[in-house]
Amino acid sequence: MDFVSFLLVFFSAVAVSRAQVQQESSAETSEGTGINITCSHPNIQSDEYIYWYRQFPGRDLAFLVRAIKGSKEVLDPEGQLSVSADRRSSALWLKQPRLRDAAVYYCAVGTRGEEPGLRPGTN
Repeated sequence: MDFVSFLLVFFSAVAVSRAQVQQESSAETSEGTGINITCSHPNIQSDEYIYWYRQFPGRDLAFLVRAIKGSKEVLDPEGQLSVSADRRSSALWLKQPRLRDAAVYYCAVGTRGEEPGLRPGTN
């Protein structure tokens, strides 16, 4: 019997220092169907990186990827982080998400030397 499983991906905005980031509150896709999770960071400074994290229910945050420009491969979950040319937005593309990838995805902005102070729910 065939059935379609749905993956509900939540993501949240995180504020770090003077930079503000914004994201939609949730997205949904079919299992195995790629999805883009976007993040807006219009006040990013030239020395700041874009960080992406994932958090499963009841677990600690897990670092996924960091970039300052261009694109960067993500290994688990398989995908890619793309930073816009003006660096004011980024997108985390999950190539073939599975049910096990359902989590809260956070983006944050901060300098390379600092650990972004993640404060979920603040914009």
